[in-house]
Amino acid sequence: MADDTLEREENQEVGTSPKQLRCRFHETEEYTIFCKDCKDFMCLKCIGQLHQKHELSQVQDADQAIRTVMYGLLLENKYAEHLNSLSDKVSDKEKELVQDEESYTREIRTSVNKMKQNIDIAEERLLSVLRNAIESYQISLQEQKTNINNVEREIANLDVDKLPGYNLNNIINLLSAMKLCSSSSEKFMNRLNPCFQPTLEFSIGNIILDGNLEGYVSALPSYSDISVQTEFSEDSDIEWFDAEDMQEDDLIESSSDEVTDQIDEYPISFQLKQDIKIVQKIVPISKKDAWIISNRKLLKIVEHSLQEDVYAENVDDIVDLKDGCVLILRSDDSFIMKLLPNRRLVRFADVGIMYTYPSYNPYCICLKDDIIVTYNWSTTGNKTHGYTSRNNIIWMNTDGIVTERSLFSKSGWKRPCSVQNLESGVCVLYCADFESNLHSIELLEAKSDKCNKLYCFKGIFELTPHRNFECKGICVDKAGNIIVSDYRHHSVYVLDKELKYKKTLFDARNGLDKPAAICVFNNHLWVADGNQVFIFNYECVGNS
Repeated sequence: MADDTLEREENQEVGTSPKQLRCRFHETEEYTIFCKDCKDFMCLKCIGQLHQKHELSQVQDADQAIRTVMYGLLLENKYAEHLNSLSDKVSDKEKELVQDEESYTREIRTSVNKMKQNIDIAEERLLSVLRNAIESYQISLQEQKTNINNVEREIANLDVDKLPGYNLNNIINLLSAMKLCSSSSEKFMNRLNPCFQPTLEFSIGNIILDGNLEGYVSALPSYSDISVQTEFSEDSDIEWFDAEDMQEDDLIESSSDEVTDQIDEYPISFQLKQDIKIVQKIVPISKKDAWIISNRKLLKIVEHSLQEDVYAENVDDIVDLKDGCVLILRSDDSFIMKLLPNRRLVRFADVGIMYTYPSYNPYCICLKDDIIVTYNWSTTGNKTHGYTSRNNIIWMNTDGIVTERSLFSKSGWKRPCSVQNLESGVCVLYCADFESNLHSIELLEAKSDKCNKLYCFKGIFELTPHRNFECKGICVDKAGNIIVSDYRHHSVYVLDKELKYKKTLFDARNGLDKPAAICVFNNHLWVADGNQVFIFNYECVGNS
């Protein structure tokens, strides 16, 4: 009985103490008009904006229509449900985030297990990103709950009878905060969906941050404010209360247009075995496959993953033929061997001069335009009386028939490490000193029987670059530029046809530490760095 009495008193209070009809869009105006099309209230300023050609009436004359709308609203209890569930939605979202974290953590770890080798660092990175994102989301959700509670407390402290005496700016700010609190909460929770996206190639995946938080980039389109007036059909009696629900449907439909541009997959990086410290040679044969030499063993990369099989032992250099065979050079053997697709090793050509003193042994090989070039070398002398390097360069076709050869001697100890056949001559990377790891690069005149030196490069860094130039690999692009890996300075740069420095391509900022073997293949530059391989997009310098 007491409850019934209290309810009647509350109903009487609602009827006898009405609040002022302030327009929610124009705070200084009062509601005086009722739009029968939108079933919404407005002030005089609203008429010329979104309600042109609508059926309007004075608020006092729309008593029955307004009560009908309120009757339907109270009957379904829809608006009360919306207000009461706003705080609950934030709490539910917190629970969902915990579930998301557990779910995506499992996905990350499943993807990590599939990588098989050397992905512990990547796993830790992804989990750290996920953990930071979840923590950031949880903090932001707590801030949303705090904002809701603050607005609710400030509204509760207002006295309706004293409303005309309140500072107008405070009222405007409070109304704006209330609308902003509702709209931002809905938008924030709709956007707050972390997801795990595995990528192609070697990558383990990425945590995609959809929240519009400071420091992160939103991947979703912007949303309209739910407080904006909208037009609805004439069929519904209470559609103007369903703005939030309708916009949520629109958001779901628009999600298919979120991101349409594909992110460039390069650069790519992947790891080899932990016991591989340096790659002496890398020869790509497709977008994802390559031959490598490490510890004088011929190995193969398939689908960006190093196979366990060893294809040949005691290998110093290789070239890949168009028929799928591989020519194998061994410095302690005068014969170049051919590795057939069925993995059988057969003799290809005899290039060593073994019955003279000193004997010439092959040290490096290259292939260009079906011309094979081998560089044979030997040395005589000693440290006290000096050394003499004896050199033998041989040109042959892909059948192993020698077409040209050159014999010449140079004072000093210079062992060839890599050779590249150019139109202007033969570019050779030398190990300049048997007591150190220093190198030099020379361009030799190919037409001369003496192979005279045309140009020389010794380094670009510091006051005495020749004392600091340590190079583990060179290659040539289709424009004839020489690409050099600088082992000591963590960089890869380009030299012109006269061996002059042109441009640094990649360095430590791109993740390089100790770049060694390099090779250009179909506008991509493969760089072996320790037990890691990088693949960069590359366009010929001067042609781009």
